Amino acid sequence: MYMATLTLTATETAARRWLEAELVTDILWATAVPADYLEHLHSEASPDRVDLTFFHRSPGPAQANAAAVRLCRRALDNSPALRGWVLCKHP
Repeated sequence: MYMATLTLTATETAARRWLEAELVTDILWATAVPADYLEHLHSEASPDRVDLTFFHRSPGPAQANAAAVRLCRRALDNSPALRGWVLCKHP
């Protein structure tokens, strides 16, 4: 199992500048597909920021990082609750 960490941040256009960690976790799980190899996810929220830790059953660390980035981008593109939020740290 491999770990990847990413951070989502709110932009000035975000309707909500604070998101509950549980909400973000639920959105990401609902967005995940089998190709993401997602096994576990931890979210920690603070104002304008959500830190994410992903655990993947991927073949290696590079694939885990890529899967986490793809999953976040998919969620950011499709979830109204994440409108105005961006991925600020990725490999």
